[in-house]
Amino acid sequence: MYVKNISLIIIGLAMVFASCNNQNEKAQTEDEKKIADSLSKIEQKKKVDSLKRDNPLLIMPPDSNYTGDYIDKYDNGVIKFKGYFRFGERHGQWISFYPNGVLWSELHFDKGAREGLNATYFKNGKKRYEGIYKKDKQDSIWNYYDTTGVLAAKVLYRRDSIIKKLPLK
Repeated sequence: MYVKNISLIIIGLAMVFASCNNQNEKAQTEDEKKIADSLSKIEQKKKVDSLKRDNPLLIMPPDSNYTGDYIDKYDNGVIKFKGYFRFGERHGQWISFYPNGVLWSELHFDKGAREGLNATYFKNGKKRYEGIYKKDKQDSIWNYYDTTGVLAAKVLYRRDSIIKKLPLK
C-alpha cells in the first residue's frame, strides 16, 4: 500500500510538473512572439527610414497592418502629406503640400488603389492637371493647364491608355 501511495504521489507530481512546464513554454512562446514582433517592427522602421532618406516623397505606413491617420512634415514643420492608412494601404483622401504650405495634390484611394478625382497644382497654387482614376488607372477626360491656369490640353483616357486628344474650346 505504501508503494502504491508513493507511485500515485510521483505520478501526481509528474503531472503537475508537466503542466507547469507546458505553461512556461506557452509563456516563453508568447514572450518570444512579442520580442519577434518588436524586432520585426524595428527592422521595418529602419527599412522605411532608409527608403525615405533615398526618396523623401515616399509614403509608407509604420508597419504593414497599420490603420490610422498619417501625417508627414517637412523639417520646417509644414505638412508634407496627410491621409489615412487602412491595414497598411492608403485609403480615402490624401493631400500633399509644397514646403511653403501651398497645396500640391489631392488624391483619393480605395484600399491602396487610386480611385476617383485626382488634382495636382503648381507651386503658385494654379491647377496643373485633374482627372479621374478607376481601379488605379487613368480614366475619363483629363485636363492639363499651364502655369497661369489656362487650359492647355484635354486628353481622354481609358484604363491608363490615351484614346485621343480632345480639341480645346
